[in-house]
Amino acid sequence: MKIKNFLIILFSLLIIVGSSIPGNNIPSNYFFKLDKLLHILEYFIFGSLLITSLYNKSIYPYYLTFFIGLVFGVIDEIYQSTVFGRFSSIYDVIANIIGLILSIILYRKLSKIMNV
Repeated sequence: MKIKNFLIILFSLLIIVGSSIPGNNIPSNYFFKLDKLLHILEYFIFGSLLITSLYNKSIYPYYLTFFIGLVFGVIDEIYQSTVFGRFSSIYDVIANIIGLILSIILYRKLSKIMNV
C-alpha cells in the first residue's frame, strides 16, 4: 500500500476517533472552543491528502476529492450524533466544506506554480 493511501486511512481513523469521544470527555481548553476552525483545519488536511493521492489517478481529482470529503464529513456528523453528549451540526459540515475547498484551491495554485 502506498504511503499516501496509508495516510488517508490513518487520518480518516483519527477523525472517527475524535468523533467517538463522548461530549463530557472533550477537554474544555481554548483550542477546543474554536470548534469550526478545528473542522476547517481537519478537512483541509484530509482534502490535501485525498487530492495528493487522486491527482494522477483520476481525470477529475478536484471533484472527486470534494465528493469523497463531503460524503465522509456528512457520514461522520451522522455518526457523531450517536455518541453520548455529542450532536451533529450543519455548521460543522459547512466548516468541513470550507476546509476541503481551501485544500483544492491551494493544490491548484501550487500545481500551476510548479507546472505539475
